[in-house]
Amino acid sequence: MADEKMIITIGREHGTMGEKIAEKLRRRFDLPFYDKTHLLRAVEGTNDYDELNAFFNDRKVNSLLYAIAMSENVRSNEVPFGIIKKVVEDTGGIVMDSCGNYLFRNRPNTIKIFLHADKKIRVNNLMTNLGITKERAKEEIENEDSKRYEFHKYYTGEIWGASKGYEICLDEGVLGIDGCVELILDYLKIRKLI
Repeated sequence: MADEKMIITIGREHGTMGEKIAEKLRRRFDLPFYDKTHLLRAVEGTNDYDELNAFFNDRKVNSLLYAIAMSENVRSNEVPFGIIKKVVEDTGGIVMDSCGNYLFRNRPNTIKIFLHADKKIRVNNLMTNLGITKERAKEEIENEDSKRYEFHKYYTGEIWGASKGYEICLDEGVLGIDGCVELILDYLKIRKLI
């Protein structure tokens, strides 16, 4: 529907500058920002909080149970996805991670973006922005990317970062923050969303 608020979903490899890109887009369109923290804050004090908190903090630590669930195609995404939709659909917004590309895949006025970059660039980004060592940055990237991959695969059945799950895949390491924002704005114009 033309009167629906715009939703921009951003998936990203750890260490890309996704938050900074999201912030520029948020300010440009005066849209709310929804990452894990903001989604939980939106439902704080409601019956939905415990369900959404469990969704975000459930790590698939038991690989045997995870394998069984995957082979039986058992995914408990219906309730948390419903909660996220309820929070975001009326206001629109920037949805960071949270399987947003899958969740809003059939919704008009939505674009699905994935940000990636060479690992060396991501390591440098983390070292600069978090003040951590090179070794720690490498560990963080391995751990976070692995968690995001498993989380996305478990709840959607799709491969995290695979181009067919997104409309735009941007190399943030090559384009930089402003280059990514510029291409996203151009894409929104082509889609007639702005």
